[in-house]
Amino acid sequence: MEMNNESIMVCVHYGPHGQRLIQRGSQLAKLLHAPLIVLTVDSSGDNEYNREKKQYFSGWEQQTKAAGGQFVIRKCNGRKTAEVIVEAAQENNITQIVLGQSSQTLWQEITRGNFINDLMEQLGPIDLHIVAVQRYPELLEQTHEQGFGAYLVKDGARYVLSDEAAGSEPIKGIFFRELDTDFNTGLFKIVKNGEAQYLRIVQNEWVKPH
Repeated sequence: MEMNNESIMVCVHYGPHGQRLIQRGSQLAKLLHAPLIVLTVDSSGDNEYNREKKQYFSGWEQQTKAAGGQFVIRKCNGRKTAEVIVEAAQENNITQIVLGQSSQTLWQEITRGNFINDLMEQLGPIDLHIVAVQRYPELLEQTHEQGFGAYLVKDGARYVLSDEAAGSEPIKGIFFRELDTDFNTGLFKIVKNGEAQYLRIVQNEWVKPH
């Protein structure tokens, strides 16, 4: 089998769509028999600890390793994200970069417009794959964390979110927590007669539509 000189780098940023971008990158790498690197640029200070972010990072790392790739975290240290990406791309002789362009302000430098241009100018002959990111509700991953199994349990007249089945009629489902919330606020997915329904959860409690 001939080896070509392609190598793929996926840039993921803290927040949703990382999984989809890594998937896209690993498909591309397989197709081209190319090495895969997944890069996340961390702009936080050294002593900032963010549990949610750590969870994203470890999830992405597992996904990358499962795809046979290498997961890299680089600190900004006051530099622009674009510079850090360019540096990593040059060091690894990257020929194709996959990144997401989102309608939200997740990656603010992108939405401020010059990010892509900066990259293009500095990268030279590298293919840039910009993956458009869909709107909710088609893809919950865009606005919500990865879902996890949970229950709605009866508490008097209310139903509250719980990790375990308790009470008389627990409702089993999957809870998708909204991003950037410190509370259990989000959507609870149940499947009824083969159809998915999403119940609105606000601060642990099912808010029934009136």
